[in-house]
Amino acid sequence: MKKDFAVIFDLDGTLLNTDLLIQKSFEHVFKRYKPDYQISDEEHLSFLGPTLKETFSRYFPDDMIDELIEYYREYNHKHHQDYVTIYPHIRETLKTLKQKGYPLAVVTTKYRQAAYIGLDLFDLTNYFDMVLGMNDVQHVKPHPEGIVKVMQTLACDRGLYIGDNITDIMAGKNAGIYTAGVKWTPKGYEILEKLEPDLMIDDMQDIITFVERVSEE
Repeated sequence: MKKDFAVIFDLDGTLLNTDLLIQKSFEHVFKRYKPDYQISDEEHLSFLGPTLKETFSRYFPDDMIDELIEYYREYNHKHHQDYVTIYPHIRETLKTLKQKGYPLAVVTTKYRQAAYIGLDLFDLTNYFDMVLGMNDVQHVKPHPEGIVKVMQTLACDRGLYIGDNITDIMAGKNAGIYTAGVKWTPKGYEILEKLEPDLMIDDMQDIITFVERVSEE
C-alpha cells in the first residue's frame, strides 16, 4: 500500500472530454451577449484551460464578467449528459490504482460542484479521496496551491500530477512532484513536451507502471 504517494488528476481534457461542452457553452454565451461575433477554431482552442474570468475578460468589460460566468455555468451544468464523454481506460486505471492503495485526487480550475457533475455522470466520484476546485484555493494553476493542499490533506509527501495543459505541468513542477502530460489534447502535445514532464502518455493506463516504479524509489 503506497499511502504516501498521491496520484492527482486534472479533470477537463484529462479524465473527461469536455471540449464540445465548453465549445457549446461559450457559443451559448456569445449568441446572447455578442451575437454578431464569430468564434474561430483557434479561439475555441484557447478557451480550453484558462478560467472563465480570464477568457471572458478578453472580450467583455469587467462589470459584465460575473453575469457571463453565471449564464455560462447555467448552460454548462445542464448539458454534461449531452456533450461530455470519458476518455478510454480511465475507470480501469482508477480502479487499479485504488486497489493498490494509492490516494487519488482531482485538482481542477472549474468549481468543485461542477467537477462533481462530470465525475458523477460516469460513476467516478467514489474513486477519489479528494476533489478540489478553483473555489477551494486563492491561486489557480500554474500556482501549486491546489496540489500542495491535496498533498497536505492526504498526508502525502510524494505524488504525480496528470494534465493536458501547460499550466498543469507547471503546477505539478511548482509543487515539487512528478508530472505527466496526456497526448490526446486537441492543442497538440508538443507544447507539453517542451516543459519536459516526467512522462507523456498515449493512454491513461500508461501511468500505472510509472507510478509503481517511482513510488518504490
